[in-house]
Amino acid sequence: MMMELDLAYRTYRPLLLSISYRMLGSVTHAEDLVQDVFVTIQQKDEHVQDGSIRNLKSYLCKMVTNRCLDFLKSSQNKREVYIGPWLPEPLLQDYEAASGSAGQDPLQTIELEDTISYAFLVMLERLTPIERAVFILREAFEYGYDDIADFVNKTELGCRKIYSRLKRKIQEEALVELVPSAQSEQLVLRFLQATATGDMEGLLAMLSDDIVLYSDGGGKVVAAISPITSSQRVLSFIHGLVSKGNGTGSVRLVKVNGQLGFMLSSPSEAYPTVVSLAFREGRVQQIYLIRNPDKLRHLNLE
Repeated sequence: MMMELDLAYRTYRPLLLSISYRMLGSVTHAEDLVQDVFVTIQQKDEHVQDGSIRNLKSYLCKMVTNRCLDFLKSSQNKREVYIGPWLPEPLLQDYEAASGSAGQDPLQTIELEDTISYAFLVMLERLTPIERAVFILREAFEYGYDDIADFVNKTELGCRKIYSRLKRKIQEEALVELVPSAQSEQLVLRFLQATATGDMEGLLAMLSDDIVLYSDGGGKVVAAISPITSSQRVLSFIHGLVSKGNGTGSVRLVKVNGQLGFMLSSPSEAYPTVVSLAFREGRVQQIYLIRNPDKLRHLNLE
């Protein structure tokens, strides 16, 4: 007997949200897309009742994957004219209550402590929609190549080649380093300590020579239009932020996509800035500042 839709919704919604969020980099669009898929399924309820949908879980995953592919293709032009760097919407948990509680992020049912960090999510933006789908389904959800091929309408061999090529490229270019959680927390706390005490020399020592800082304001708030590169320029930018704050702002530790980050709040701004750091060989390799209010509306910021 096929699972009733309300039970399917409760059972599979977290999985479908996980796939669509990683595909789209947007909490809002992921929720809308998954909701629309269930509305579509409800309209085709006769196919569920008569058993023509043999595996509802796979059917839902395929629908979500294909909707995500269509969305990414249609939004490509919008991304190209976006003001400044485009960064994904962050998933946040309070650092002191990282186990989660009611009223936190809309995606609180998603398991956040996984292998895809915020830096990894940013890296996925470099991939084509099909590459992204294959890599996410294999890397994050460990789907077999036969299922992936069915989801994306490609051959099993083609999906194997795509994943193998991407895996090799990521390893060769060292695009993202997955730093153990405890180590990354120590590095984030050292970074904050150096910033708070004005230890610019200590801070400079923590920055990779080829560090890149991305600031996403989306044209809605003040942000750097282009990525800031080199340790000296990034240090100057941070020093400017600290000086501008003049001690009136606050810093709050949070988990950003499962890893320690922080929020910067100011009385003069309605929304905070969410900050995530990525590391390589014990030094800060990338800094991500998410400032666009549209990408923070889904968060519970009380």
